[in-house]
Amino acid sequence: MGFASRGTGPTTTPAIVWEVEIGAVITGAAALSVSAEGELAAFVGSHAGRFVGVTIGGARAGQIALDLSVPGIIGGSAAVDASGRLYVGADDDTLYAIDPRARSIVWSLRLGGCEPARAPGPEGVRCDADGGPTLGPGGDLWVGADGIYRVDREGQIRWRFPDPKATPRPLHVFAAPLVGRDGSAYFGGWDGSFTAIDADGALRWQIALGPDVDAAPIMLPNGVVVVGADDGAILAFDQAGAERWRFKAGGEVRAPLALTPEGVIIAASMDGTLYALAADGALRWSFSTRGPLAAAPAIDAAGNIFFGSRDEHVYAVDRRGRSLWALPLPEDVDAAVTIAADGSLIVGCDDGVLRALR
Repeated sequence: MGFASRGTGPTTTPAIVWEVEIGAVITGAAALSVSAEGELAAFVGSHAGRFVGVTIGGARAGQIALDLSVPGIIGGSAAVDASGRLYVGADDDTLYAIDPRARSIVWSLRLGGCEPARAPGPEGVRCDADGGPTLGPGGDLWVGADGIYRVDREGQIRWRFPDPKATPRPLHVFAAPLVGRDGSAYFGGWDGSFTAIDADGALRWQIALGPDVDAAPIMLPNGVVVVGADDGAILAFDQAGAERWRFKAGGEVRAPLALTPEGVIIAASMDGTLYALAADGALRWSFSTRGPLAAAPAIDAAGNIFFGSRDEHVYAVDRRGRSLWALPLPEDVDAAVTIAADGSLIVGCDDGVLRALR
C-alpha cells in the first residue's frame, strides 16, 4: 500500500512551514482533497474524534478549512474518491462519508453488531471501522471491521465477508484491504489468517499464519501479494495462495508495506528498521532508527522514502537506503507522511499537531 505521491520531497533537512494543533494523537496519514475554498488541503483525524482539513499552501496555508467531530477515535486514514469526497472510519464502528466542500457529513454507516460500539476489551474493538477504507473499482469502498464490507458510494452494504450467519463472531480486520483491479481483495485478521476473496465476496483462499496480521499488503506487478505479520515475517503468495517466499524481520511488521517505482518492497518494522526487499524476497538494504517504526513509509516520484519513528524523528533516505536527513519532533511519529504535489511533507505526531515540512 504505502502513500506514494507524484510529488518529490525535500532531499535536505526541511523547515516546518506551518503547525496546526489538532488536540489529540494523530496516527493516520493526511488525505489530500479540495476544500470549500477550492484549495488543496490535508485532511486528518485524531484520537479525540476530531476530523480537520488544513490548507496546504498559498495565502491561507496552515489555516483550518474543515473542522468536524465524530463520537469515536479516528486512528486511520481517509480515502478520497474522484469527486474529492472523503471516507473515514472510527472506533464507534462507523464509516463516515464527508464532503469537504460542503463541510458536512454526507452519511454514516454502522458496521457489525457489537453492543455497545465502544465497549472495553476485545469485543469493543472487534467491530471498529479502522481497516481502511480502500477505494476500489467503480468507486465502491472495501472496509475492515468484524470482517470485510463492500460499501457503495451512497453508504449501502453490497456484501460482507464472512457471512455473519456462518461465522457468528468473526475477529477483527485492522489493516486496510488490498483491492485489485478486478475487485478481488486481500487482507489479514486478528485471528492470524490471511485471506483472498473475489469481487462478490466469495472466498478464494485463506491461510493460517498464526500471529495477528496488522499490516496492509501490496501487490507486485506479477500479481504476487506480499504481507507482513506480527511475528516479523514478510510473506509472498501467488494468486493461487501458494507461498513464494518469506523474509524474517527483527520485529513485528504492523505498518502497511510500500513499493518503489523500481518494484522494491519497503517494510517498516517495530525493531526500528526499514527493510528493502527485492521481488524475490532478497534483502537489498536496511536502515535503522532508535525507535519502533509503526507507520507506513511514503515514497516520492524520485524513489526517496520518508517515514516517522518512535524515536521522535521524521527520516528521509534515498532509494539505496542512504540517509538524506532526520528531523526531530516533540513526540513519537506514528502517522505516515503524506507527500503533496509541491513536495510538501504533511505529517501528524503524537503531540496532536499536524505539520507541513518543506
